[in-house]
Amino acid sequence: MLTEAMRDLQMSVAEYYADSAGAGDLGRRIRGFLTATQTLNDLLANQIAQAPAYLSLFATNRHPAAGLIEGVKFARNIQQHVLHIVRPSDNMTLIGGTLGFRLYAVWDEVPANVVARLRPGTQALEPHYQAELQGKEVTGTMIAVLRFFAEVVPQIVHRDVRGEWTGFPLLSQPGVNSAIHPEEPEDQAHARAWMDGRRPGGDCRVVCGQVTVNDVPYVYGHTFVGRLSFAPFVETVEQANFDISLGYAYLEGNLAANFDDVTDRFDNVHQGAVLQSRGDVSSWATQMASIPGRADWTAPGVLAESWEQVVKMEIDTRIPGFSFGPRRARRLNALVPPR
Repeated sequence: MLTEAMRDLQMSVAEYYADSAGAGDLGRRIRGFLTATQTLNDLLANQIAQAPAYLSLFATNRHPAAGLIEGVKFARNIQQHVLHIVRPSDNMTLIGGTLGFRLYAVWDEVPANVVARLRPGTQALEPHYQAELQGKEVTGTMIAVLRFFAEVVPQIVHRDVRGEWTGFPLLSQPGVNSAIHPEEPEDQAHARAWMDGRRPGGDCRVVCGQVTVNDVPYVYGHTFVGRLSFAPFVETVEQANFDISLGYAYLEGNLAANFDDVTDRFDNVHQGAVLQSRGDVSSWATQMASIPGRADWTAPGVLAESWEQVVKMEIDTRIPGFSFGPRRARRLNALVPPR
């Protein structure tokens, strides 16, 4: 029951974020998130075995994020009294362009006349709402709520068949480096180490060649989810071999002879091409036991020069933070649109 409640919460965040890129009803998604959070909070508070330890996180053994959960409880209790509890951000309202728009909203101030009609117990929670939510970007606070529950009861995180959080990572938004995964550290250096220490996103990767940049050999190719690829990848040979040691599949085969460009079938893909394998990837590509050390090479139909530019985009250090977004999007395979 707890895992299913956590799944509902995870999906409420993913669905809110997905609708922020379109014309969806964000109010409905906000209400879904608030309800899912309070449902899980109530379940944990009333579980006979876990309740004392959980409740202590809001009292004697107060957790740093306790106020966040109490702020969400306040919002949940007043949502029936206000039409909209979020509003567009003053300084980061609409982000995007040809790579896809996204609306960024913040938690709004609750009118005093609304608070005055609340029960004293709910009124007492208002300072937590003001401190933890009011004026803050919505998706970031939602992810912080997920982090709280994952920290205090990690076993309830709902995961898909790959072991990844259900509903995550969120779709990468160009130019925005805010967290798109609940486990992602806020510091970019720590986030890079976290990304490199876990399996890449997706089901497998097809290696299309190797190129050496600044005396470091990189392999490159495409990441697949089933028969579809939404993202290229580049990795150092060392990193790719580490991924293989974690059980991730790298394959080698003639991609150019076995795919179709199906980008036009996806209205919500703005950041690159979508490739579709004409059959199961394993029918034409062979899994590699390791990435061997060898001279640079290129698979048939592949332009090595263009891949060198892809590598340089990920390792460019001239503008702090510039290379982080592309690296994260490809490493997590965070270019797969909601489907």
